Formats: sequence, structure tokens, C-alpha cells
Amino acid sequence: MSSSSSDEEEAYRGKSRSERAAARGRSSSQRAAAPGKSSSASAAVRVKSTSASAATRVKSSSARAPAGGLSIWAEVGVAPFKDGQYVRLFNRGRGGYLFADESGRGVSIDSRRGMVNTAWAVQILETETNYYVLLRGAYGRHLAVTRVVSPTGHIGCNAAQCVFDDPDDTHVMWWTAPGKNGSVVLLHGTSAGLRALRANGRYRRWHKCVTVEAINRSRVTSMMEWEVEVIPLRVERPPYQLRPGGADTPWHPGSAEKMEVNCVVADDNGSTDGQVWGAIPFCGRSLLELGNVLAQRLGNGVNFQDITLFIQAGNLGQPTLLLTDLPHRDDRVDIVVFRVGTAGHDRLLFPDLDAE
Repeated sequence: MSSSSSDEEEAYRGKSRSERAAARGRSSSQRAAAPGKSSSASAAVRVKSTSASAATRVKSSSARAPAGGLSIWAEVGVAPFKDGQYVRLFNRGRGGYLFADESGRGVSIDSRRGMVNTAWAVQILETETNYYVLLRGAYGRHLAVTRVVSPTGHIGCNAAQCVFDDPDDTHVMWWTAPGKNGSVVLLHGTSAGLRALRANGRYRRWHKCVTVEAINRSRVTSMMEWEVEVIPLRVERPPYQLRPGGADTPWHPGSAEKMEVNCVVADDNGSTDGQVWGAIPFCGRSLLELGNVLAQRLGNGVNFQDITLFIQAGNLGQPTLLLTDLPHRDDRVDIVVFRVGTAGHDRLLFPDLDAE
């Protein structure tokens, strides 16, 4: 897939570091006013306590189950997704799973079901006018539409992984319609400009990029239909999926340069409110090396196995469990550190990637 990202993404990366820092430093009242923004990092991930797991709030008038026994999610147009789930999306037309590319930007189809790159965290976002599905991939970035024309042999414009910085970042917001055989169609836009997420390469299998195509409701193909596989949750953190090869194996071109990682340590209750973000220099993309660096900063004999890392993409992005090496591209990286053994960490639930 092309490494180009959306216009909104380019505009964000053009901001100065001071502007980014100012955005991260918004007051708690400003953060509370933004849709889908939780005041606690532990509330942004699926936890055992139902009160803490609500990353977004459902209006009481809408929370009543509609007639016919349908769930609230069906009523608001985001079924079958539910807030706090982890899911895989299997394409009916060509087979294979929606995959967050290791670049941290592209989206493709891949048959490696057990990889964390096929797991997507679900957030149901309530705005003043509607409900939307947000899907976060292995690098915390959100499934999004772009205006970038797809490569030759593909249809429509590129889908991408993008940050969520502003309530107006509608390119990360999706709604759903039912497909055939229990599948779902992921839609973006309105009836005046409706687009659907689709796979490519039904016959030319090397065309793996996922794109968005303009449609009308009477023209939906199996390439636009996705079977939703809900991933069970577990109390144990899954094994890390580190890049194969040793220290002598070269990294992807352009990914060995030094970068700056912004990090914050959640308190014992799993909250980052009042905690200070700090920037540390880091070289490479190794999760193991990053974990060791962060553990050493905590001191007191803390090792990597004593902490769990979450990655956050954008000021309104929710922390997402980080199980693999950082993406190849030199983009902003925000890390939230949870300490094993604290009450905040004990409330976390993790996706069981090995479950059938």
C-alpha cells in the first residue's frame, strides 16, 4: 500500500511539538467535553468492572432495549459491535483478515489469524448526532478512510491507520449495515457520499490492500462484507509477538533512526490524571528494548515483565495493548505504562489471541 496518509494526518504531523504538547495538556474539563474521551486510562481498555469498562457513555434514553429484543447496538446502527470488544474481521469475498500493516499506516488482507495485527479493539463513540464504531489496531491507530487513490489493480481510495486527535476527525468513524450470512458492511459517510470498506484481489491475490469504495445501498458485493469474530478476553497478558531474527537482522529501511517516545506511568488505580508525561530518546523499534528502557526508568529493580505497555494514537485515542514491535515509520509514539500487581493492572482484561 502507498505510504501516503490522509490530509488530516499530514496536517497533524505538521504541527509543532509545542502545539502537540499543548494539546496533550488540555484541562480535564476540556477532555471531558470531547466525545469518547475517558478521564482514566484504565477506563479506556476493557476491564472486569462494568463501571470502569464504559469508555463512552450511552444516553439513558437510548439504553433501554428496543422492541423485539434487539440490543441497543442494533438500534443505533453499530451492530454487531459492542464497546470494549476485541474482534477479527474476515472478508467473505476473498478470505483473509483485516490486517494492520507493520508500517503503522496501511491496512491489508492477511491469512495469519494468530497475529495481533488481525485483532482490533472496538470503541462505540457517541456524538451529539449519532453513534459510531471506532476500530484500533495493533499500534493503537484507528481504521480510517483517506482521499489517497489506491494503487493500480485496486478499487477506490486507500484505507489507513490514523490517529484520533479531534472530535472533527470523522475519517476514523464508521457505522454498519447487515450483509449476507450474518456478515457486516462497514460504512463511512452519508447517503450523499457513502463509502464501504472493501478487500481487493479476489482473483489477483497479490492485490492485498484494503480500500474504501463509493457505493449505493443497492450495490454491495461480498468483497465489502466482513464476518466479525469476537475474541474472548482473559486475565493473563498474551505472549509478546516480537519480530523474528536477532540483533543482526536489519530493520525495515528508515526504522533504525532515533525517535522520541512520550510516556506516562499510570497510578496504582490505573489512572493517568495528574501524572506527568515525559519524553525519552529511543533507537529502533524493538518492544523488548523499549520495555527494558522504561523499566530502568522506574528503578527499584523493576524489570520489563513487571510492567505492561499500552500505545495511544492521538489526544482522543484510547490506550491499546502493545504486544509487538513499534511500527516501522517515524511517527509520534505515546506509551502508557501499567505496573503489574497494582489494582489498576489487576482490573485489565486482555484478548485471548490463541482461542479458536
